[in-house]
Formats: sequence, C-alpha cells, structure tokens
Amino acid sequence: MSARRQRWEIRPPAPTSFVEQLGLHPLLAHLLYQRGLHEPSIARAFLNADYSSGLHDPFAMRGMAAAAGRIAEAIERGELIAVYGDFDVDGITAVALLTQAIKAMGGRIRPYIPHRAREGYGLNNLAISQLVADGVTLLITVDCGISNYAEVAEANRLGLDVIVTDHHHPPMLLPPALAIVNPRQPDCAYPFKGLVGVGIAFKVVQALARYGKRPAGLRGRDLLDLVALGTVADMGPLHDENRVLVRAGLIALNESSRPGVLALVAAAGLSPGMIDSGAIAFALAPRLNAAGRLADARRAYELLLADERMKADLLAAELNTTNRERQALTRQLYAMAETMVMQSGRTEHPLIVVSHPGFNAGVIGLVAARLVETYHRPVIVIEQGEETSRGSARSIPGFSIIDLFDQCADLFVRYGGHAAAAGFTISTNQITALEQRLLALGSQHLSAEQLVPRLLIDATVPLSDLSWDLYATLCQLEPFGQGNPQPVFMTPNVTVIDPQPTTDGNHLRMRVRVGQTSFEAIGFHFGRFADALRRHPNIDLAYQLAVDEWNGQRRLRLLVRDFRRATKSE
Repeated sequence: MSARRQRWEIRPPAPTSFVEQLGLHPLLAHLLYQRGLHEPSIARAFLNADYSSGLHDPFAMRGMAAAAGRIAEAIERGELIAVYGDFDVDGITAVALLTQAIKAMGGRIRPYIPHRAREGYGLNNLAISQLVADGVTLLITVDCGISNYAEVAEANRLGLDVIVTDHHHPPMLLPPALAIVNPRQPDCAYPFKGLVGVGIAFKVVQALARYGKRPAGLRGRDLLDLVALGTVADMGPLHDENRVLVRAGLIALNESSRPGVLALVAAAGLSPGMIDSGAIAFALAPRLNAAGRLADARRAYELLLADERMKADLLAAELNTTNRERQALTRQLYAMAETMVMQSGRTEHPLIVVSHPGFNAGVIGLVAARLVETYHRPVIVIEQGEETSRGSARSIPGFSIIDLFDQCADLFVRYGGHAAAAGFTISTNQITALEQRLLALGSQHLSAEQLVPRLLIDATVPLSDLSWDLYATLCQLEPFGQGNPQPVFMTPNVTVIDPQPTTDGNHLRMRVRVGQTSFEAIGFHFGRFADALRRHPNIDLAYQLAVDEWNGQRRLRLLVRDFRRATKSE
C-alpha cells in the first residue's frame, strides 16, 4: 500500500507508429496520446493552441444570434442593461468582462452581483424588482440563471427581457428567457461544451463585434486576462477552446496594465512574468473568491475594474486579509466536519452528508473538497438554517453529482451545478430525507471500485533522464489544469537521503538518489513519514517535475505525489 493508500495505475504507452508520425520527443508524444489526441494533426493543433484559428464561431451556439441581436439593439437605443452574475471568480470576471466591453461599445450597463449570505445563488425576485425600478429593460445573466425558471418568469411579468448565459447543467424545464446561451442545452451544436461562464461572456462579445458593436479602444485580446482568471478558477477543462483562451489569457495577464491585476499579483507575492495556471489556481483566484465567500463579491469586481493603482492596492490588501480569514475558517470547519464524520460512522457510507448550524455557506464547498480528498467519495456539506439550508457538493472523478441531484429535484428549493460540483437550497426539514435518498442512490450507483483512490501515473522515468531540456519539453503542454493535468512520473527503487519534516511538521524535505543522480524533493502533507523513511529508505517514488526559484536561483526539484516500499531490490 502506498503512503496515501492509493492504487497506482501506470498508463499504457502510445503506439510506436504514433510516436514516429508525430516526430517529437517520445515522452511528449506519449503524454499527448494519453490526453486522447490520437491523430498527429490534432496533437499538433493542441500544442499550437493558435488564437487566430483555434476559436469556434460564436453563432454556432444555440441562442447566440437572438442574444447578440437584442443586446446590439439595446446599445443602439440607449436602454439600461444589467449584467447579473454569480459571486465566484467565474461570475465576477464574466460581469467585469461584459460591463467593460458593453460600456466601450457605447452601451449603458450596470453590474449586479448578489450577496451570498443575504441573497444566495442565482436570480432572486427582490433584485429583479429593484432593477426594474431602476429603469433596466434588458437583463443578462452570466454564470447563473439556467435553473431560475420562476425568477425569469417574474422578470417577464414585470416587462424585463432576459438573456440567460450559463454553463451549468440545464434542468429539464428551461427558463422562459428571450434567449438562452449555454452550450450544454439540448440541441446546441456548438462543438465545445466546456466553456465556463466568462468564456461564454467572451463569445457574446465576439458575436456583438460581428453585429458591428466593436468596443472603442479595446481589442478582444484585452479581455483575455479575465477569461484566463475565470476559466482556471472554475476548473474549466483546459483543452479545445479553453486551452486557446487560457494560453492567450496568460500572456495577457503577464503583460496586463490593469491596476487591479497588478495590485492582485503584487498582493499574492508574485510579479508579472510569473503568472501561470498554477498561480491563478492557488494564489490569485483564492483572493478574488474570498470576497464572495466571507464579505461582498463586489469588492473583487471593483478591484478588477479599478482605474487607479492606489485604490487597487487598498482593495487587494483588503482581499488579502479576507483570504487569511477564509483560510482560518476553512481549517476550523474542516476539523469540525471531520470529527462529525468519524464519530457518526459516515466513513463507511458510499457518500458523505454532514449538516450543522455552525457551518458557513461561504466555505462549505472548500470543506467538502477537503473531505473528498480525505475519504475519496462524494461529499455534501450543509449549512443548516432555521427554515432553509444551503448545501455544497463535491464529487470524485468519473461520478456526476448533478446527475444524482436530478433524482432528488423534488426535495430542493433550487439547485444547480455540474458533474464535479453542485450547490442547492433546501427546506431544513427535508435534510434527513435528502441524506437518506442520496445514500440509497449512492449505494446503487457507486461501485466499490470507484471508492478506491487511484493515482494515474503517466510514465516510468529514470532519474537520469530528468533535465532542463526535458522540463522545457514538458512545458509545451502548459497550461496545466482540469482536463490537462501536470504529468505524474514514477521512478522505481530510489534511495531517500536525510528525510526531514518542515518546522511545522506538516511537510517533508529530502533528497532522492539512483546511482550518481540525485534531486531534492518536497512532499506536502507527508511530514509524518520522515521517521519511516529513515528506517526504510528504498522506495518507488511518484512525482511531478517542477522548478524551485529562490533568490534568483532556479533548480529542478521533485514534487512528491506518493511513494511506496520499493518493489525490487537494488
């Protein structure tokens, strides 16, 4: 058994004919083949990710022509438009993108981002009434709305035209909007279904440009920094069109002159030129998300569109503080939830449901994600209220939580999401019924095989093959993320030298050696294994190749993903 109690699965190699036809480094060809790119021409297109040729026609998306036509008409007539988004990074960036673009097209537009605690997810009737009272005649949703049938119907009753742009799983009954733009909706021929909310907002801007509504002083590429932030933060699959958009967006981020982006990057301890998909996922996105989790998401929106650096620095510092509070609260509630799981015997359930009045809706999704990592099964965490409660779910690879929720639709006030993550509002007196039904469905649909954690290993590689040249070759696969993970390699029978826990005891530093070749390695959350590795230093090591930068010096090191006793002797 490995240190993380995972079953290791080494992927089969690419066919020799594919490697020869591609004419690239054999390991790179192998990794491309594993990503489902089985035709050399498709593999080369993936590597190129060309912005000028790699984007699809926005009008291939069902509803786009009607949506863009109505927005163009509203701009021409000087109507007041509202863009209504979610309070996560995807929604915030989508609101910022459409607001910036439509203003530059000469349109009158105002943003609306609901408050998580006071209003909850999606459209709500109070907000709609206020927008109508303010003179709004066209409402555009971004990253939400697909599950808001009743609210869209109410908007229609009040004389408001509604365009829904969303990427979440469509329910059986679609809202009665003027137009719905969602590549996942039935009968939509758009060739790529993986766009997130900000990606769809960008396609709307592309469509408006075809209607002659070009934003003055603003190129489409000037918006791609927002697209990259939202797509990576929302874990959009980084292949096809998302890969093209994020790759170009990372260039835009690293060259950005937005005061808000520069302030955010500085607050995260980074600098322009250092921003990759990992920096978005682990440094920038958490700070933007913290506003919507514990405070007001509009602060993150204000940061992104700030026009002065001094104001942006103040907002970025505020988000930094909120993010530290979010981290502390997540640790506290995770410990509380884990205790509940252990004491209740839920570790034996096919999926885990925990609810408590002390949970905070702003971080229950993060708590659920950490419980999934710990127990490798779908997890639903519910903030229990007096009359209504809010829940957040995270799933395991290969199992769709939203499909399960579809079979519980009658129990929810509202719900939405996708295969990996979903959220809902429910009457508190229905929580027990929900747990019972989910457990029954989980027992029916989750196999024992699915509940065994797996580590997919891309290739067995000798330590002596690791070099700067190989690292540069692997960088051709970037950006890494959902759907295009950073490769994991395995080297058998390495010798561990001087394993030491970090000062806090959580992490592990060591050197590993085979023959005359050695590398520094770090294992996050492996600190407790230092003593065992001193006693048994010969291991099979699963890792990722990375670069450590310190005081201007760069060196290769290994990020430990797992290890096990060596399967053969030296």
